[in-house]
Amino acid sequence: MRAATEEVADLRRRLAEAQAAHAEEIRRNQAFSRIATAIGAHQSLGETVQAVIDGGVELIGAQFGAFFYTVVDQTGENYMLYALAGAPPEAFAHFPMVRKTAVFAPTFDGVGVVRSDDITADPRYGKNAPFHGMPAGHLPVRSYLAAPVKTADGLVLGGLFFGHRDTGRFDARAETVIVGLAAQAAVAIEWNQAGEAGDRELTERRRAEERLKFALDSGRLGSWELDVETRAYDASDICRSNYGRGPDAAFGFDDLVATIHHGDRDRMLAAMDEAIRTGGDYDIEYRVVVPSGETRWVHARGRAAVRYQSDGDVRGGVRRMAGVSLDVTERKRAEERQRLLLNELNHRVKNTLVTVQSMAAQTLRAADDLEGFREAFEARLIALSQTHNLLTEQNWESASLREIVDAELEAFGGRERLDFDYARDLRLNPKATVAIGMAVHELATNAAKYGALSGAEGRVTISWTTEPASDTTPARLHLRWTESGGPPVTPPSRRGFGARLLEKGLAGELSGQVRLAYDQSGLVCAMTLPLAALEP
Repeated sequence: MRAATEEVADLRRRLAEAQAAHAEEIRRNQAFSRIATAIGAHQSLGETVQAVIDGGVELIGAQFGAFFYTVVDQTGENYMLYALAGAPPEAFAHFPMVRKTAVFAPTFDGVGVVRSDDITADPRYGKNAPFHGMPAGHLPVRSYLAAPVKTADGLVLGGLFFGHRDTGRFDARAETVIVGLAAQAAVAIEWNQAGEAGDRELTERRRAEERLKFALDSGRLGSWELDVETRAYDASDICRSNYGRGPDAAFGFDDLVATIHHGDRDRMLAAMDEAIRTGGDYDIEYRVVVPSGETRWVHARGRAAVRYQSDGDVRGGVRRMAGVSLDVTERKRAEERQRLLLNELNHRVKNTLVTVQSMAAQTLRAADDLEGFREAFEARLIALSQTHNLLTEQNWESASLREIVDAELEAFGGRERLDFDYARDLRLNPKATVAIGMAVHELATNAAKYGALSGAEGRVTISWTTEPASDTTPARLHLRWTESGGPPVTPPSRRGFGARLLEKGLAGELSGQVRLAYDQSGLVCAMTLPLAALEP
């Protein structure tokens, strides 16, 4: 007997939990219904606005809500507290008249919504004397959401304001709901002020209902209920829409299961069976393939519960499930984009660190003293930074070969002594941009120290041509750096970092060939690089 009593108590507890989960969706719908009823019933303006404020607080989880309306007197506009939720009217009784401060101005000017996770961190906050923020004794507000209440003609009637003592409480869905409520408040005030009746009132009520439905639909939260025994499935219009179905389309439990992506179907059914078996939560995200062929993501939540008869007795072992569904496709896509960006950033950072590490080691090996190392290493870091800047300007997709040369030569003041010879510019991928940018930097550095750019008469000619692919060779770029008019050139006694970077590093990085010729008239660097390794 005791075991049976405990089982009944446990069943009642689980039923209460399931009913609480389902009640949350019902509560939201009822809040919208109460607002619509208040607006449609043509109550007093105070009762109507109070219903909007109370409903807004309930719908978005705010602690405080208020409506300030615009009053025009001899001094201009004043803003009076009309309705308050979450605190007694006395909470504002000893404060001075609300003014159009920097924080309030967008609302009272009708510019748009102000939503802040922490209004005290907003740059517009605390700009006005004498309080420079909330006065002592003010309701504690950190999360902040405000929307102008204005007519279709743009006349600002006042503003809806909602707050919470904690930060980060209001999201984009809350903003959409409040915009809808602000529209409803504007309609209600217009009705009251105009005192119109008859057809005008019916037309405005229809408009109000459409706007209210838009506010609900914009949240994309649909409700559903499943009879576990009969598999009868009842879904709201929003829920059907989340699965690509219209309000009038047939959509039973078998249709739901068939819509779920084959890769997620077994997981979804297993999660539902587990929730039915244990009476626990059903909480899962899965892919669905809608009739158009598009793949979406849906987040479904629910809970299984014992069904009761009208007299309160438990109907033996029959369970139902009730819950909500939400289309989370955009969030999933954003998460995937973020993952790809993080992976790309990680890859680029690693490559950059490897490049810097190699530059440091090679520069140190070739330096005669610490000061020489510092100067050479800093110059090479700047050269690397310049190529990164070019890529950043193009979203790290590609960079122009001509821009790479110009950027590297600018630091040496050599543009006026630079001659170009090419038929068309080329776009280089990020890897090739960094490699060729460093190569041009080393050539320019050598020319400024020992070659054509070290004197007043020297010149540098940079030319390139492309060679189409043949049966034996791939398409290639022939890039040539030719110095003239400088001091006589002799081959160096040892290979420095620049020569090694050109002859081995650049060639190995881009699978090409690099040849340095120390002609009497000036250094010549000839590069032959496959276009497949260069182009984006």
